[in-house]
Amino acid sequence: MEDYRAELRRQVRLGDIATGEAAGACLPGLLRRLGHHEARAGTAPHLLRLYHLWRRNSLRRQVADARWHVEQGRAARMGELASRR
Repeated sequence: MEDYRAELRRQVRLGDIATGEAAGACLPGLLRRLGHHEARAGTAPHLLRLYHLWRRNSLRRQVADARWHVEQGRAARMGELASRR
């Protein structure tokens, strides 16, 4: 039973590392798009302002999620298994 648990922990750690690396690769693009929508939110016509507001909030959530995954990947690389949300 212990072998099964150790293998499961190893697989979870490897998954966290891979997810953290993927999120780290996506983070610069997300930040660039967020900056674009933040800059355009105040200058667009009213209907487009609503879109930019929605998109900005969506991108903020995605950036926060990507940063969380990057931190989980770092923790997994260091040998820690952080708790899931």
